Amino acid sequence: MATLDDLEKMLLLAAEQIPEKALTIIEVEGKNFIQKNFQDQGFTDSVLDEWEERKTTDKKGRDITTYRTNRRGKKGSLNKYGSDIKDRAILVGKGTGGNKLKNSIKSRVNRSTKEVRYYTDKEYAARHNEGLDGMPERRFMGKSKYLDGKISDKLKRELDKIFK
Repeated sequence: MATLDDLEKMLLLAAEQIPEKALTIIEVEGKNFIQKNFQDQGFTDSVLDEWEERKTTDKKGRDITTYRTNRRGKKGSLNKYGSDIKDRAILVGKGTGGNKLKNSIKSRVNRSTKEVRYYTDKEYAARHNEGLDGMPERRFMGKSKYLDGKISDKLKRELDKIFK
């Protein structure tokens, strides 16, 4: 059975180690969460909110992914745009190596202020994440109960390791 001195030592050890470990856990879990959102093609708060599909009709409601006449290709078959977006994930560029936005997400840990920041150098990221300029909102980063739960579970496991 642990004595009061043993408990005091464990608490001091936890107070020393947990703040540093917490920042690392938050950074890693946050990056994993953002990557998961791209993989799932949606944002998970409590449940997965899937991203809106790409636009496939024009303002008149006509299908823009297939040929309408036989002048350029077989009527009803996929045109260049249709074949480009077929089976391609949302927020993945065509002919650019894809995943540029997904791979541009970086994180920075500030030990003095004890905060973790996620950022990207892609100017269009906010348009997609927040749904600006007529773009449908396709959130991939932000506050999430799911992420809070993952971080909390990891921190509990770290505390369990110290108090065993």
